[in-house]
Formats: sequence, structure tokens, C-alpha cells
Amino acid sequence: SSLEFFSTGLFGAMADIHIYFGSQSGTAESFSEDLKEEVEQNGMTAEVHDLQNFTPEGFAETDIAVMVVATYGDGEPSDNAVAFHKWVMNPKHDGALKGQRFTVMGLGDMNYSRFNNMGQLTDLNLERLGATRIYKRGIGDDSQDIVEDFEKWRNGGLMEKLKEAVEEVKKEGPRAPKTAKTENGSNGRNGSKESTLPFGTPKLELAKSGAVLPAESSQEPTDVNARFYFEAEKTKIAKVKELRQLRSLDEGLSTMEVEIEASGSLQDYTTAGTLALLPRNSSMDVVAMLQLFGLAEVDLSRQLTFKAVEGEGMQVKKPFPTPCSLGDALFMYCDLARPPNKKMLSAMQDKLTGEAKDCVGKLLADADALKMLQSDAACCRMHEFWALMGVTGIDLGDFLLSCPRQRPREYTIASSPAAAPKRITLCVSLTSHDADLKDFSEKLVSAGCLPSASSSAKELRRKSLGGCRFQGLCSRWISTDLQEGDTVLAKQHSSTLKLPSKDVPVVMVGAGAGIAPFRGFWEDLRRGPQVAPAALFFGCRNPEQDWLFKDEMNAAVKLGGGCAALARMQVGPKRPLASLFTAFSRPGGSKEKCYVQDAIKQQGASVKAWVQNMGGHVIICGSTAMGNGVLDALSEVLEGGKETVEALRREGRIIAEMWG
Repeated sequence: SSLEFFSTGLFGAMADIHIYFGSQSGTAESFSEDLKEEVEQNGMTAEVHDLQNFTPEGFAETDIAVMVVATYGDGEPSDNAVAFHKWVMNPKHDGALKGQRFTVMGLGDMNYSRFNNMGQLTDLNLERLGATRIYKRGIGDDSQDIVEDFEKWRNGGLMEKLKEAVEEVKKEGPRAPKTAKTENGSNGRNGSKESTLPFGTPKLELAKSGAVLPAESSQEPTDVNARFYFEAEKTKIAKVKELRQLRSLDEGLSTMEVEIEASGSLQDYTTAGTLALLPRNSSMDVVAMLQLFGLAEVDLSRQLTFKAVEGEGMQVKKPFPTPCSLGDALFMYCDLARPPNKKMLSAMQDKLTGEAKDCVGKLLADADALKMLQSDAACCRMHEFWALMGVTGIDLGDFLLSCPRQRPREYTIASSPAAAPKRITLCVSLTSHDADLKDFSEKLVSAGCLPSASSSAKELRRKSLGGCRFQGLCSRWISTDLQEGDTVLAKQHSSTLKLPSKDVPVVMVGAGAGIAPFRGFWEDLRRGPQVAPAALFFGCRNPEQDWLFKDEMNAAVKLGGGCAALARMQVGPKRPLASLFTAFSRPGGSKEKCYVQDAIKQQGASVKAWVQNMGGHVIICGSTAMGNGVLDALSEVLEGGKETVEALRREGRIIAEMWG
């Protein structure tokens, strides 16, 4: 029955609107919560459902479904939507959703060739299964402004269509129960044993110093981001090494090679796959928050858990695994490098007093101010926000339950399991840029969203950090704090970056840390039977300062530039790269600067021959600006221009992984 699906029980099954999310990083989940709030403001009832708990029976009984689904990687479902996607794609289930009404909001990133694929497929498949579309499909692009895309979609008439659908459903009366089944009868929960106790309201239980809390079982995470903490592998750091020849943290110039023990599920890692790594907050941020809680550093060792306010007959969803130390909660599980999000501000508003409470109310009512608060340009930290609000004390329990969860950061794996089965290598460059804090604080003060007596954020940052330069939380932690022997939480995924299955040429293009997947590829090519040429285009600033894996890279290139006689004279391991083309943007002296896209044009005849005459593949990895520049260069050198490039991307013969 549907009661198996809805964790909220009878009330959930009776809601007018059911909002389902497929989310990898929490954005779709956050949008779903926003929709629920708006639906209820419009006089309807709504429930939000995690597709992790999908059952065909429960879903088929839903009268009105709003789907908020993210596309992960290059066209794949998010982890929590895999079972749902498999079911709706199966042609055996045609007609199973007859009588259901639906609309879809799809989230994705335009940099990937199968942009918003899950949104498109969900929209088409629900219609194929017999459901009726009541509102246009929304398209959110994370490479631009995904929040604005979502707002445009929901403000374009969604509530009116939902109201009409609710009235129609009431007139039609209850539908006959559905008997939709999965292929194997699974309920989508992977057979896990779960407590049958109802969920209560969580409250913090902080143990006295030195006290040890008992172990707990059957814990259910509160949200998508929290689920990572329960599912990730706990493993050790085996190596941390600077890769640049010249390192300057002040200028943001650092790229680290990190080796992680491939233990447990990490042993199944793939070449050029993705490793999600949970970062740690800085000691400065943690200590600043302790002062707000009225606690000291000695309290970081105290253990904590969450219990139901209602008593022993209830269970609670956990924001992170418990029992754990307060130190782990603050260092690992709370996002202290950013200000509160809308959800936290809403939860904390009634706990505040005076001008701070009024300002938070105005902030929640001002979408532009909220957007400014969360902007990368401001880079306002959690403790800075509360200082700007004039707040000097926060309840620890309220904070831990409402604080945004720390998100894992994803990196392309820079090793091959064939060459290093017990170690996963990452190549991580420090993210760093100037932060415009004065402008940010002044605008919020003028909008009434910060107390008028608030000190400027720029002055506050000078007191606490000694400057106004932003450094990425995870990359800063890796560059400055991570040590060999440290324990980390990590999870691996395969990716769309793969060598071609056929023996055809492969053109690899990367700049800076974008070299990561190609280091694994040249190790796989070294051990494989391929004889077709493999060419690498690599770019960096200066060959004497930041040429990553310089010796390894040169040692992978065949001697003699393709001369058969010299190739026969080679001794030692196979050299898998037929050609290496380098591009240096700041070469020094009188040398002209060159980017990888320039090198592609310079070698245009060879690239065209490899790709169009010999059926080769192109793999691109690096920044969005670099990747788009390379795609433009390919449009110039390949016959057919942009149309050819787009066709090759659709075929999977040009694959681009871009970020930033």
C-alpha cells in the first residue's frame, strides 16, 4: 500500500500534493521544501518525499506529483533516484500511472552534453506511463543561475495549475488502488532493516565531560547531504605532496597530490572516476562558534546524540551519525564556511530577539538580499553572519539541528586501479579569489537586513582572518592542514570519462588539475593492447613553476615523435603517448603565451585526421572557460564546424568534464 512509501504515514497519504526529489547535493531537496511551503501558503496540503524510499505501489497511488529531479554527471540519475528511474524507464509498466497528474522541474549543468537529461526523461516517461502533464517542465542550469531558473518556473503559473488539479481530483473521487510492482519486488530501500517506531521531534543530548554514550543502531539520516555521512567509507590518507614547483598560498597557487587508501567500497574505484571527499572546517571557525554556544575548546571531546522530545517510544532522524564528539559535529558535519541558508534562518528566527529577529525576518522576505548573502563574492562565514547580526549567544541544539550540512567535494580520480589498486590519487588545486565584503554588508544594512550598528564585514574579516581573500574550504584544508595518517570520509563513483572501447585514436586535453584523469589513462594505455595514437594536450602557467606530474608525463611519451626505428630501440615500460603538446600561458621572458585551445589549432591537421579520418575520441577536463575554448577550437579544425562538434558530443566521441 501507499503507507509503505510515505514515511509520514496516513497524513502524508492524504496530502493534496506530493513533491518528490531526486538530489545529489541537496539543491533539489531544498527546492522541494520551498515548494511545500508555497503550496501550503496557497491553501493546499503537501508532503515532500525522498525518492530513496520509492515504491511503485505508493507512487502509483499519488494523484498529483511534483517531481524535482537533478541530473548527476553526464545524464545519470542521482543516487537516491536510481530505483525510481529504472522503474519508469521499463516499458512493461506502460499505463501504470493512469489518472495521475504531474509536473517536472529538472536540474542540471549546461556544460554537460546530456544537460537536464533526468528532467527530460522523467517528464516523457511519466506521460508514457499514463500520467497527465498539468504544467510545463522547468529547466534549471547550475552553470548559470539555477535559483532564478527555479523561481521563474514556479512563478509562471504553477500554483494556479496545482489548485485546478486539486479541484479536479476532489470532483473525480478516489481512484482504484494500483498494483504496480518492481522487477524484483524490492521496496527501494536495499533490504535494510529499519525501526518501526514513529518519528518524533529531535532534541540534543550533550554528555558530561568524559562520559561515553552507548552505541546506536538503525539510524536514518535527515536529508540527502546527511546520507553521505552514513554511507561513505572511513579511510586513511597515505600521502600529501605539493605538485607545483613554485608554491604561494597568498597568491592561491598550490596544487596537491593526495593519495587515499582504497579500502572497503573504495577498492572498486575506476580510472577517471569521481571521489567525493568530506572536508574539515578550520579551527578558527570552530572556535568562533564555540564562543557563541558559551562553550570552550575542552568541550569538543564531549559526546552527543539526539533523542525524541516525546520520549522512548519514538525515534528521530539524525543529521549525522551518533553518538559522536562535539568536535566531529562541528569540524565535519556543519558547514561553517558559509552563512545560514533560508531553511536555517526560518528555523532560528523565533529563537532570536530584538533587532536581529526583525532583520532576519526582512532577510527571509527579500529574495535578492538572500541571494546576495549566499553569493560567492561575499564569502560570509557562519560566525561572521551572527556577529554582523549582533547575536552573542545561540543554543547548541538549535544550531546543530538547523545548520546547513557540510557537503562532500567531488574530484576526478588521478590514478588507475590497474597500476595502483590499493591507492586512489587526487590532484587538487587551491581555489582562491578576492572577497568583496564591504559592498555586501553595506547593501544588506541599507535593505534593513543587517542591524544599522553592524560593523562592516570587511573590518570583521580583517580582525578574524587578516585579509579579504577567499580560499575554498576543501582545497584550503588539503593544501594547509591535511596530513598523512589522517582519517577521512570518502565515496567513489564511476564517471563518463572513459577510454574508447575500440582501438582508435584518443585526444586528451587538460589544463592544470584537469590533468587528473589522463594520468590514469596513460597508465591504462601502458598496460593495454592499443596501438592507435594517443595524444595529450596539457596547459599550465609556467613550465618551471606549475607543470604537474612533469617527469611522469614526459616519461609516458614515445621517443622519436613516431619514428619507428627509435620506437624499437626503447627499453623499459611501454610509453603510451604518441605525442605531447604543451601550452604555457605565462612562459616568462619573451616567449608568447599559449593556451591548450591554441595548441589544438596549431595541430589542427593531426587532430582532424585522428578524429574524422580514424574515428578517434576527444576527452576534455578542466575549467569551463578552458573547456569551452577547446570546443570552439575543435569547431575550427574539424570539417562541419560546430554542428560536427555537437554531433560528436551526442555520440559520446567528445566528452567534456568542466567546472568553475
